[in-house]
Amino acid sequence: MGIFYITVVIDRNFLSTSSYLPLNMILIRDDDILFNAIWRHQPFLEYKIIVDVGIVTSRPFPARWIKKHLYMYNICNHSHSHKCEELINWNFKKQLEDLERANKIIEKKIGVKPKYFIPPCGRYNDQLLEACERLGLTLHPSYVMAEKDRSKYFSAHLTDIIGKKEGWYICHTASRKPSHNRLKRNLKYLYENKLTRFWE
Repeated sequence: MGIFYITVVIDRNFLSTSSYLPLNMILIRDDDILFNAIWRHQPFLEYKIIVDVGIVTSRPFPARWIKKHLYMYNICNHSHSHKCEELINWNFKKQLEDLERANKIIEKKIGVKPKYFIPPCGRYNDQLLEACERLGLTLHPSYVMAEKDRSKYFSAHLTDIIGKKEGWYICHTASRKPSHNRLKRNLKYLYENKLTRFWE
């Protein structure tokens, strides 16, 4: 099952220099998007919420679904191999080949070129970022934001984001299927308070 990650920022001063998200905004990220996203993303469709999705191209992913609903997704390169430790220890050429292969598969199957790179297991180094730069990719903003102040980094469930204290959150779904009713209550809260990104 894929994992939802969510970055919550309620500190207006903290986000004032961010060009990716407006102030007081919530970013929703779904790494390792798999075919179960067709079921899991239904509530996001209902509330017109944009989700940043990381695609691992060596695994099956719902290309037709994503292409059909491209308006709700920001497509990100999550590598081809998803080899967490190996990827950061490979030489530059091998890193470049892995990310480039992922880019080409995404472009072929979905028709868009990713702008952002989501590191597998959150692990990256300067050389890997250099490979990204060579391909026109930049590190996903959630990592850039988190590096600004790790003291405001908390964990919580995606389905329980209302009323959290100020800070950054990495939120995971439950190991079983999350409750759509509970999730929808949270998404409705985001929608009514305009706390995330929407499509028109």
